[in-house]
Amino acid sequence: MVKRLTGKTPLGMAALLLAPALFMGAAPAQAAVFKDPALQNLLDAGQADQLERLAGQRLKAHPDDAQATAALALSQLDLADGAALRQNTRRLEQCVQKQPQEASCSYALALALVMQVRGGSKLKALGSLSRVSELMQKAMAQLPEAPEPRSALQQYYLALPSFIGGGESKARALEQGVQDEDQLHLLRARTAASKKDWSGMERELRAVRTKRPELMLEQRVLGSDLGRQLMHDNQHAKARAWLEELARQQPQQAMPLYGLGRVLDAMGDHDGAVATFEKAKGLNGAEQLALDHRIGIALQDKGDKAGARAAFERYIDNRRASASNIEDCRRRLAELGSAT
Repeated sequence: MVKRLTGKTPLGMAALLLAPALFMGAAPAQAAVFKDPALQNLLDAGQADQLERLAGQRLKAHPDDAQATAALALSQLDLADGAALRQNTRRLEQCVQKQPQEASCSYALALALVMQVRGGSKLKALGSLSRVSELMQKAMAQLPEAPEPRSALQQYYLALPSFIGGGESKARALEQGVQDEDQLHLLRARTAASKKDWSGMERELRAVRTKRPELMLEQRVLGSDLGRQLMHDNQHAKARAWLEELARQQPQQAMPLYGLGRVLDAMGDHDGAVATFEKAKGLNGAEQLALDHRIGIALQDKGDKAGARAAFERYIDNRRASASNIEDCRRRLAELGSAT
C-alpha cells in the first residue's frame, strides 16, 4: 500500500508509505509488490482488514510464508497497539535474513521502521535512517517495475534534507527509467507538493489517466492531499469540485469522500459532511480513515452534542485510531461535558 511517510493512512505508507531478482530467463519484471494477486488486489484497494485476515490465515497454515509475513505487517502498520508493530518488525527482520531475495519483506520492513521512528526519539530516528534507505533502495532494485518502492523512496528523499541523505535531486533521479507516463506524472506531482507548488501538482495530477490499481492508489492519495491543501487555503469551492471529481473517478474508494466531507464541514454544510462520511464508511479503505472522528467534529460544529459524543467514543475504541486523533477526541469530549 502506498504509504505517505508523513501521512495517516498506511495502506494508502504502503497507503505514507513505500520492493528475488525477478528476471528469470526471458520473464518480465514483476510490476507489483506481491506475486499473489489476492494479496496485491487488497493492497491496491486499501482494504487493510481483509488483507490482515488473509495474511493471518496464511501465516497460521504456513509460518514461513514470506509474502504473508509482509502482507500482515503492511495491514497492521496503523494499529494503535504498538505490540503488533514490534512483532511484525521482528518477523520481517528474520524474513530479510532468511530470504534476502524476497522484495516484499524489504519493502515492508522499511515502512515498519519508519513507523517506529515516528513514535520514537530523534536520536533513534537518525540512527535508523541509513537502514531505511538501504532497504528501500534494495526493494526498488529488486522490483524496478513496481511503483510502490520507488514512490516510498521518493517520499523518503523529499522528507529529508540533503545533508542526511535526502534532497530533491535524489528524488528527481528516481524518474529515470520510468516508462509509464502516468507514474511519471505522479512522481512529479509529489515533487511539486514538496515545494508547495500546488498549481504544478494539480497540472501533473490532471494528466493522469491510469487504470493500474497500484497507480490509482497513488492518484487518490495525492489527489486527496491536494484537496486538503485547497481547503486549508480557503479555496473551498475548488476543493469541493476537485474531490467530487476524484470520487467520480474512483467511486468504490472512501478516501475522496473523506476529504470531501471535511470540505463540506468547513463550508458549514454539517449535515452534508456527516452524510458523506457515512457513505464513505461502506467503501474500500474506510477502516484506515478517521471517519467517526470527523463525524463527531461535524456534529459538534452543528450543535448535536449527543451525536458528537457518541462518534468520538466510537473513534476512541477503533483499533486503528491514531494517538493524535484520540487526544483530540478526548479534548472535545471534555468540552462537551458529561451526558445529561
